[in-house]
Amino acid sequence: MPNDMPDDVPDTMDASLALTGLDELSLPPAVSYSPQTWGWGVVALLLLLGLLWCGWRAWQRYRRDRYRRLALGELETLASMTRDPARRTIAVASLAALLKRTALAAYPGAGVGRLRGVAWIDFLNAHRGRFVVADGHYLAMASYAPRGVDDTPQGDIDALMQRARDWIRDHHVEV
Repeated sequence: MPNDMPDDVPDTMDASLALTGLDELSLPPAVSYSPQTWGWGVVALLLLLGLLWCGWRAWQRYRRDRYRRLALGELETLASMTRDPARRTIAVASLAALLKRTALAAYPGAGVGRLRGVAWIDFLNAHRGRFVVADGHYLAMASYAPRGVDDTPQGDIDALMQRARDWIRDHHVEV
């Protein structure tokens, strides 16, 4: 077996002695995570301003839609009342008032308070509603001839409540 070691190195050299003359490698300096050019600072500033603007818009929308959240909460209470035949008429009459209050909050200058009957249903449908003529009949009947609501099938009342829920949630208000 040939010896690959130079002739002047003894064969019995210990491995630890061979490493004693070597210097440790110096490590490069740590990489900075801060932007190295002013362009990245501008990008970071624009990103921060964009996030602040989006947050401000979301806060404004949240405050503006408070009436919707309150109306939807009240609607859930009314929907649970319709299961009791003794309270169904009160619930449907209250739904008529709730829809009117919600429309007045959303469209204060649109003359909503004067609308009745078919004109009222047309107004709701013009603002993303899907009400049918019978819904206007039920709403008017609950207000002016409450005994007629007692004979209304529960499915019709449930459909009316669902259309009211959809309208309150989905109607569009120009900002």
